[in-house]
Amino acid sequence: MKTTYFTSFPTEAKYSRWLSPSVVFLFFGILTLLYGFFFLRNFTGPLADLNAGDIDQWDYMGYYVAKNLSFTPLPHLNWINDQTFYPYGTNHVYQGWAFEQNFWYALCFSFWGNGPWLNIYYLISLFILSAGTYLLLRNDYGTFRATLAGLFVSFLNFYALNKYPGHYAYAMIHWTVLSMLTDFLLTRRVVLRESVSLRFLLLKGLLLTLCLGHDVGYILGFALSSFTLNFLFVAGVLGWRLLRSSAKATEQIGDVIANWQREFLSRPFIPLALVLAMFVLIFLYVPLLLEVAQQANSFVFKDRFAGGHGWVHPLRLLLPYLPGFDPGDDPLHPYLQDMPEGNGAGSAGWFLLISGILGFWTTRKPIRWAYVPVVAFGVMHALYHPIQLPILQIFPWDRFNRIPSRVTITYPVILTIFALHWSGRIRPIYVVGLALIGLVEIFSVYSFRRTQEPYTFSESFYPYMNRIRQQPGEAILDWPFCVVGGNGVGLEQGLCPLYQRTNTLYALQRFHGKKTVGQYFGRLNVVQIKPFLQAGWSTLLDHPDTDDFWVAKNLTSCLTDEQWHFFEQFYLYNDFAGINLCIDLLPKACVEDFYKHVGRPVATTEVPGAGRIVFIPKPAAMRQKVNRQLGQSVRFPCGCPVNP
Repeated sequence: MKTTYFTSFPTEAKYSRWLSPSVVFLFFGILTLLYGFFFLRNFTGPLADLNAGDIDQWDYMGYYVAKNLSFTPLPHLNWINDQTFYPYGTNHVYQGWAFEQNFWYALCFSFWGNGPWLNIYYLISLFILSAGTYLLLRNDYGTFRATLAGLFVSFLNFYALNKYPGHYAYAMIHWTVLSMLTDFLLTRRVVLRESVSLRFLLLKGLLLTLCLGHDVGYILGFALSSFTLNFLFVAGVLGWRLLRSSAKATEQIGDVIANWQREFLSRPFIPLALVLAMFVLIFLYVPLLLEVAQQANSFVFKDRFAGGHGWVHPLRLLLPYLPGFDPGDDPLHPYLQDMPEGNGAGSAGWFLLISGILGFWTTRKPIRWAYVPVVAFGVMHALYHPIQLPILQIFPWDRFNRIPSRVTITYPVILTIFALHWSGRIRPIYVVGLALIGLVEIFSVYSFRRTQEPYTFSESFYPYMNRIRQQPGEAILDWPFCVVGGNGVGLEQGLCPLYQRTNTLYALQRFHGKKTVGQYFGRLNVVQIKPFLQAGWSTLLDHPDTDDFWVAKNLTSCLTDEQWHFFEQFYLYNDFAGINLCIDLLPKACVEDFYKHVGRPVATTEVPGAGRIVFIPKPAAMRQKVNRQLGQSVRFPCGCPVNP
């Protein structure tokens, strides 16, 4: 008989009676749909950002997978090509790959084209996270506590909610959270000397394997770190017991193996199905992850954390979510001297913090040892500084971890684990006070989420993109384009003077299907932008209205005759369908200058960030002179093709 290591609330049994699995699933399903209806509000079109932030890249990466995935027979992505950085080409590895969401988008795109596929996936993620937490915990902690836990790790995980849609991949945390919960459950059972079934071990393995489809740089890393710490602790506990009583431990190991054999023989379908699912996922993900590692290691970075980092002060864990107050607000920076990333970085909120402290404080002694890996995980990540205290870099998956703030998505999970063991021994008035704190924080975060309006494209957008798609030519020349990495490479070399206006123009490729000159990458090596520097493009992209790329809105000067000669040679010899001219980013005289040199526009629309753009098709006469070799070798200032 299993021992219960927590005290139930007086009314807990009453609530549990009507909280059947079907009722709980219905509850989380309705909650998920309501969240989508009130806070996503876009199930007709793709993700996009009015301010040219990071949002557009998430659709684009799914599009990239759809166009570049092949099976030979293992899955393989075409990493090195000229689909961006045209005509020179580059390695496309340095993006926030999350292959589960990439595969989802690629599959939907292949059948139905562009659409709200990532918003649908987001709602599926929320449901899996909440309902999955309930399923994992209900046998050990009862229906009522398991339901609350499912609510806490999903709809009260404020930092993760605020990551949508700008940092979309870091809001997709379902498998990682479930894997962390099973890590704790496994450790708990070993500490308490409870039986561990074969089915549970295989489920643990499946959840960890599913995590391979999450964001490679962070979300997968959290799952791997949690598993590693728990595995080492469990191995240490079992090793200690073996040393203390080898005969008894050997007998117990034999009993466990015998139980696993009987379990398998009685119901072989479930273990076989779990193993088969793991093999399928390994087949899909591991070859691609190995390719990512191989391609990423093909470049040498002098400073892996150039362009800043997102260290967050551990004291931010004590900050609340209140109306008009954001735990990641800059007013705290002079005191904390950190670099928090995103709304609520470093904080799980007072409600979960107090609930977790109460649970930790009242946890009964037999189970406290199971907290060791959980606490070690939290402390290591809270203290981690990429430069001053790089303790996480003992793990190979944390080699490029430059934004420690993102671990905030795991804080509600850790605090919920503690809160599960709260005895409930507290005066009712304090319970009411805690509930009021939770309601205030929910109101604060959800009212902020409500203000985040989804972007919808204008009526002229899709006809405009179809016009480009139908035009002969393999690429489109966005002007001004942006070549940049999140680590600052490209900015300091003058290849993206209007970052806030042009950094997502490349993502329009998912609509028009043409190769692009620019692209934003999570990081870039200087070697990758060398062809642009050798060609002299930084000279043409000079003279923004301010040197601060965060606020620069337009270029202030037109091309000189010498620059026009170079531009026309480049445009002539490369296989462009035409030019996307961002007329809001250029002086009127410069726009007229473009019309004079390359022709009149045939279509106009508005796009996120850049504003109004016009399409100028390349004349048929110019297309007859296309010569890619000459196009790649054009240099400024002479503007003459040279031998490559």
